[in-house]
Amino acid sequence: MKKLLCCGILARELEHLLRECQAEISYLDPALHVDLDKLAAELEKGMQQVEEGAALVLGTQCHPDLANLIAGKRMRGIQAKNCIEMLLGDEMARMDSEAKTFYITGGWLENWRSIFIEGLKWDEIDARQNFGYYDRIVLLDTGIWPVDDEMILEFYEYTRVPIEMVPVTLDHLRKLLEQVL
Repeated sequence: MKKLLCCGILARELEHLLRECQAEISYLDPALHVDLDKLAAELEKGMQQVEEGAALVLGTQCHPDLANLIAGKRMRGIQAKNCIEMLLGDEMARMDSEAKTFYITGGWLENWRSIFIEGLKWDEIDARQNFGYYDRIVLLDTGIWPVDDEMILEFYEYTRVPIEMVPVTLDHLRKLLEQVL
């Protein structure tokens, strides 16, 4: 049986891709990214729970010390900076060249309150100051997460940045998973 330790932001995409595979998936809370000490502690606990040789589905830049945290653990990691690059691959550079873009997924949209409001303690003013740098927010729609207009409108009201929905396939994530599995 294949074992994976993954960020919960891509939980539904991973479960969709691995539905026919004998895999045991352990998830880290998506909001851990806002507290690097908590992320490191939960990552260590998660690595203890999965056996050596497990795959790590976490961006290489999700924690600045990730390489040291997993050193000696014999885990195979996805070669992508973050969950967005896992979905977009090289397409991300093209999209970045169009406008200053903040990317979210269905998982981000479902978890934004726990990330920004509870984790970072941003009120609407903080959100507007931080998101004000961006020209747009791109919601990568994999078709796996249920996304409705109300969810998008609530996030827009919080950020005040236009949100564009861009359909994406799971092809790049599938390739990355095949490499580590």
